[in-house]
Amino acid sequence: MKKIIATAAMAACAAVVTAQTVTSANIVGYNKETATSAGFAISGAQFETGATNTPSSVYGDQLPSGSKIYKFNGTSYDTSEYGSVFVPISGLVTKWNVELDLSGGVGYWVEYPEAAEAIVSGEVPSADSITNSIEAGFNLVSYPYPVERVITNLGFAPAEGDKIYVFNGSSYDTTEYGSIFVPISGFVTKWNNETLSIDVGQGFWYETDSAQTWIAEKPF
Repeated sequence: MKKIIATAAMAACAAVVTAQTVTSANIVGYNKETATSAGFAISGAQFETGATNTPSSVYGDQLPSGSKIYKFNGTSYDTSEYGSVFVPISGLVTKWNVELDLSGGVGYWVEYPEAAEAIVSGEVPSADSITNSIEAGFNLVSYPYPVERVITNLGFAPAEGDKIYVFNGSSYDTTEYGSIFVPISGFVTKWNNETLSIDVGQGFWYETDSAQTWIAEKPF
């Protein structure tokens, strides 16, 4: 399983992705995703774009032809590509060929064939909390609310040995939950990098040996 995420990282050209979110009184917002060159990024759609978030509702026609989205299914990837698709009567049209479920809490890879920019917009989730399942093994996830958070504010109930991997464009920044020596207090169980931050619109890997329930409380 570790080979899966390592391979994706090593195959990636450097893709610098920045995010900016603006929300308004009627709970509508947007996030700007910018890739300065061809490459990969792990993203998460944190705005509600309809009954279900899909590549078409989240990105529409904003990304260049050849862009791909990879959603991890536990063992491999389900893929959607933006390009020419034959539609009866209409002929060849440029669209996403598979409508993957990109609902809140889901993380996914975006492959950019060239520099690109996309505005991801929709309704800010209004629920007081959002519950997702974390399965044993690797999980590609995202925080379900459009707010930058550090690891300790994500709402996880971690077990000792759990790890989080945040892709930085070429490799991973990591943190592990376990025994840490703290002066005066002695050994305590905590994340060894509590200031690791998850940006708005950014997805990440969560690794655990035991399934658990993830309840993210609305932070605003």
